[in-house]
Formats: sequence, structure tokens, C-alpha cells
Amino acid sequence: MVLLESTDNALQAAHAIALRTAETVTAGPRRLYTALVATGLEVAREKQYSYKITEVTFFAPAESVALSIGCHVSSLYRWLPTLTALNLVAAKGHFCTHNGQTKQDGTVWTVKFRQSDKRVRVGFDWLKKSYRCLGADIDAGRTAWQQIRESKSTTEKATINLHYCLRWALSAFSQKPVTNDPRFSKRFDLASIFDVPAVPKQSRPEKIFEAAKAISSALNDNGSHRFYMAVLWGLTKLRDRGAGDYFGTLHMMISRCAADVLEGFAHDGNGGALLVSRLKSAELWDEIMKT
Repeated sequence: MVLLESTDNALQAAHAIALRTAETVTAGPRRLYTALVATGLEVAREKQYSYKITEVTFFAPAESVALSIGCHVSSLYRWLPTLTALNLVAAKGHFCTHNGQTKQDGTVWTVKFRQSDKRVRVGFDWLKKSYRCLGADIDAGRTAWQQIRESKSTTEKATINLHYCLRWALSAFSQKPVTNDPRFSKRFDLASIFDVPAVPKQSRPEKIFEAAKAISSALNDNGSHRFYMAVLWGLTKLRDRGAGDYFGTLHMMISRCAADVLEGFAHDGNGGALLVSRLKSAELWDEIMKT
């Protein structure tokens, strides 16, 4: 089981996708696939790709990806063939010219979100792009090896920390050198669901409005904002009267529904009906409707 260090929906969704798509592989390759899928989902959001996208290509040094999943880069290269054989991941070294010599400055990854007959590959155009200025990064100490030196030596092997590879994958192509921190677009975070019962009662309407927006965004269901507000109010009232705290259950349901939307299992790319069916199957629906 992967220990989720972040509550961000991308990592939750990637975990669900990996458990379903790469369920037959061992823990190491599955953890690598989870991190690559989560990075791909973040890139897709940042670049505002269609919700129907089934694969994403991005740049990140292999050492940084290995650091994100708490393993040595040799382990990454040992696990990668398992994912390429399943037609889930393709990886190609990216080269640049530094001091008159050809150097590999990182890796270009293409990651599929579900298995299909279409062959996964790294397009030639992606290999021609310029992702960083290697000389400037070396001079400024912004390299993958510097990341490794600065990271904690006690990194938990079961923990995924996307920061190390996102700083590269989310950097603008023209940005030279890359920044130290990943660049996040403004978007609603599903973690706001957990804030609803934690804020004072007078602040709940605003927090519920925000959390409902997060749910609408995650499920690609912007027309049901008021319905999600009603669900959150129902769960809040249940909790207030001691009938149970179901916010964690809701968060997990939405994360899995969001993964299904990305994989094409939701009708018209809308996850609202999926969520309702799962609320009903969990016997939460009647309790929510009563409130």
C-alpha cells in the first residue's frame, strides 16, 4: 500500500488507476507507475488538457523520479521494463549540447492511464524540445543530483513525494534555469472537504461552497454544484448530531470516481452519476436525503 504524503486528488486518483491497471505487478513497478501517472495528471491539469486525455508526456530526470518514490535510480531502471512490457510507459533520454559536447539532461516520459492496443511512445517532437539550460542549472546547483544530496536520507520507501519530479515536469519550456519549486495552476483542492467540519459554524457556508466547487471540478460536473453543496450539508448535519463522520469516505469515493472519469468509465466524462451510485451502495444516500 502506498502511503499518500499528499492529499492532492492527482495522487489519490493515480493510486486508484495503478491498483486497477497494474494490479498484477509487484509493489516496486506499481509505485513507479503511480508516481508517473500522478505527475502526468498534474501536467494535464496545469496545461488544461481535455479530461478525455488518455496519456501525457513530460520531462523529468530519472534520478528525480526515483527520489520521488524513495528508491535508487538503479531500482527504477530495473522496474521500468515491467511497465514498458505492459505498454503503460515509454521513456527516452533527452540530450542537449553542453560545453560543445552532447549530454543527457533528463528523460522524456509518456505515461498511459489505462491499458489499450495503442502503442505508447515518446514522439520525436518531444525529444526536440528544450526543457532546461544545463549549464545554468549546474552553475546554480539546480540539478537532480543536488536534489538527492539535499533530500532526507531517511525517505520512507513506501511514500511518494511528487515534489522532486514535479519541479521539472511543471516548469515552462522557456524557463532557464528551472525554478526550485513546482508551478501549480490555481485550482480547487479536494482536501477542502476535510475543512468543512473543522471550521466554525459561521464559516461553514463559504467552506461548503468551496468544497462543492472542488467536487464539481474533480468529477467534471460543473452543473451540479448546488447538489454537492446539499450532500456536504447533509454530512455536516449527520456529524453534528453524532450519527457518524463520513467526510473521509466521501473524499475516497470522489477520488476513485475522478480516476474513473479519466479512464473513460464515466458517461460523457461526467462522474456525478458514478458518485451517486456509490453513495447509494454505501447506504449513505438515505441518511443524507433524510437531512
